[in-house]
Amino acid sequence: MKKLFSLTAIASLILITGTARAGEPVIQDKTIPPPEEEHYHASRGLITLQGPSGMFINPTSATLPQGKFTMQYCLFFPNRDTDVVGHGTLLAYGITDWLEIGAVGNLIDLNAGADKEVAVGGPMMRVRLLRDKEWWPEISVGGFVKWGTNAINSSTAFVAASKRIPIDPDGFFKSIVVQTGFRHTWFDQPQGTFRTEDSRRGYGGLELELPYRFYVIGEWTQKDNDTDRRNPFAYGLQCRLPGVALTCALLQDGGQHERIGIYSGIGISFGF
Repeated sequence: MKKLFSLTAIASLILITGTARAGEPVIQDKTIPPPEEEHYHASRGLITLQGPSGMFINPTSATLPQGKFTMQYCLFFPNRDTDVVGHGTLLAYGITDWLEIGAVGNLIDLNAGADKEVAVGGPMMRVRLLRDKEWWPEISVGGFVKWGTNAINSSTAFVAASKRIPIDPDGFFKSIVVQTGFRHTWFDQPQGTFRTEDSRRGYGGLELELPYRFYVIGEWTQKDNDTDRRNPFAYGLQCRLPGVALTCALLQDGGQHERIGIYSGIGISFGF
């Protein structure tokens, strides 16, 4: 009986120790790893006519992920010719998931009648106040400054919101995002410029997510009665691959051009 008891005790000890190495204490790990945080679907667009990333004309609420850096460039033909050609640049870095800093710049080639260039550029910042969660939208505030040619020097502050509505993650139409915002621009007004007062514009848009990281986007902007002949609007495609993103759209900037212009852009991003 004693021998049977000893054999049973030895067998139990072997089962308890399992694969523990000789000389190491047996510790039963009862720690349960925390569940992974759900992936956050932010609507991170590309460089816009205004500068910060977003739709085609206006910035949106999404900030860069922490440690992410992006360089982007856009080209705009307002009247589908080379009489006026617009260039835009964007450099941005995600300090945290909710704080993005960077710089924007614009160069306009005026080739009709005279070969002339005007250029402006300066810092930008965007802060996310709320994440898109449950019933409330993502909300951010931001601003950017453009200095250079006196006639178009300006400072802009904006607030933007977005709400993603899932449709079918495995289907052709995966989700739709509702975008909205408001921006206020203060212009330098040296004698003889066309500006008589500040610009205040509301804007909105829809973004439809398709397979292979393609997005169909349409947007509309409030008319500035001081300078615009019509309401600015744009519609087109964005392709947001992990390291490279492309955008192409038809865009009416609301100015003196009768025809709808062509807008295209490219961006690259990488992490540190």
